[in-house]
Amino acid sequence: MTALTVIHLNGPINSGKTTIGLALAHVLPDARFIDGDDHDAPEDAPFDVQWAIALERLVTQIANARERHLVIAYPIGETEFERLRAACDARDARLCVVTLAPPEAIASSNRGSRALTDWERNRIAEMYREGYASRPFSQMVLDTSDATPDACAARIAQHVAATES
Repeated sequence: MTALTVIHLNGPINSGKTTIGLALAHVLPDARFIDGDDHDAPEDAPFDVQWAIALERLVTQIANARERHLVIAYPIGETEFERLRAACDARDARLCVVTLAPPEAIASSNRGSRALTDWERNRIAEMYREGYASRPFSQMVLDTSDATPDACAARIAQHVAATES
């Protein structure tokens, strides 16, 4: 099996996880991007059910990955981090959590082509209160408001490369 590095992009809604994750997967050698929101859970299912399904999907993807780098975009807390850490440990993969943390006012604004709903704006405020922009288990915290997605991806790739050996 290929030595795997899992780069998990954490952060509140509209922090840039998907956009930067896609850019990062293009920059890193032998990389694949996984959007944690693509979990096939029923949209009307309670959040805890959706999150459990998403987490199990990510754990399975880690277990079966053949790439050198797996880039995952999904907001996580301590419990989810521990589960991902265990999945990485089970296959001797390295886990690098990068928390994307633009100022809340930036995350709450329409960025790029995304127009936020009222529900998303309220959830962003909740996520900042719940600490999604400042997780202590992060190896890197990145303010995504002052650089392009490609520049953010380059910073993350440099960090990953510097800590890989």
